[in-house]
Amino acid sequence: MKRIFIATLTAFAAISCQNGNNPNELSSDSSTTVEYMNFGDSTFAIENAITAAVLVENFNNGDADTLEAVVAGPITKVCTTKGCWMATAVNDEENLFVDYDYEFLLPTNSKDQEMIMTGFAYWDSTSVAQLRHYAEDRGASEEEIAAITAPVGEIKFKAKGVKIIIPTPDEE
Repeated sequence: MKRIFIATLTAFAAISCQNGNNPNELSSDSSTTVEYMNFGDSTFAIENAITAAVLVENFNNGDADTLEAVVAGPITKVCTTKGCWMATAVNDEENLFVDYDYEFLLPTNSKDQEMIMTGFAYWDSTSVAQLRHYAEDRGASEEEIAAITAPVGEIKFKAKGVKIIIPTPDEE
């Protein structure tokens, strides 16, 4: 029995170590390989990713109450407590709020990293209590938190999967 277990384990290890396609890598040509940290469902294609600005424009110009998309851009904000939400830039003044219902958590230090995500955009309002909670999560001052006095209606994004690009040593 012990020999069968060891043989099975050895066979599994040999198969696992084969040089096949790595789902954490994408190669657009033979000289460029991009590696990702994957969170949630990482099986999505990234080739037709759009910016958050294009997503918001498409959502506002459409008739649907949700819009499926693959979105790429920088992580501009992240929950520094658990990594349970993030935001990405729509423009210089506006961010797209992204959450994932605790299906996964991002690294709390992932701010300013480039990412690609899949999911859907939707319209929602955020209560004062929730806005204050998010402000606290990102480390806002007591004055900033107290200044939040009205709910906000906005386009949000529900991510099913996120790929954070791992910088190559020469990019760091």
